[in-house]
Amino acid sequence: MKDINKIIIADDDLEMLSILASLLEEEGFDVIKVENGEEAVKASLKELPTLILLDIHMPKMNGLEACKKIKANPATMNIPIVMLTVDGSLSEVRHALNYGAKSYITKPFTKKEIIGVVKSILD
Repeated sequence: MKDINKIIIADDDLEMLSILASLLEEEGFDVIKVENGEEAVKASLKELPTLILLDIHMPKMNGLEACKKIKANPATMNIPIVMLTVDGSLSEVRHALNYGAKSYITKPFTKKEIIGVVKSILD
């Protein structure tokens, strides 16, 4: 059974991971932090969160590949994914949306922006 407040954040930038986790925890979300796409795929199966935030550029497995794997699995295919990207290139965003991502956020972002996107998807 899904925990209605559980969010996985995958980012290899530990400072960004910490900032995102703090922002979401302040809003009452239960946050699971992982540092690459491989860990995100494993955690999504284990935790069955209500939302996943995936950085695009990560080691071992990038966010696009992780998104594709999560969306290909019947157990996790309905979990909304928001991609995080530094450059926000149109081709990356297009790939992410084609793989099933719900939305994307370009870094740097504001607290209002991240919370707004998360809450709009979960409402």
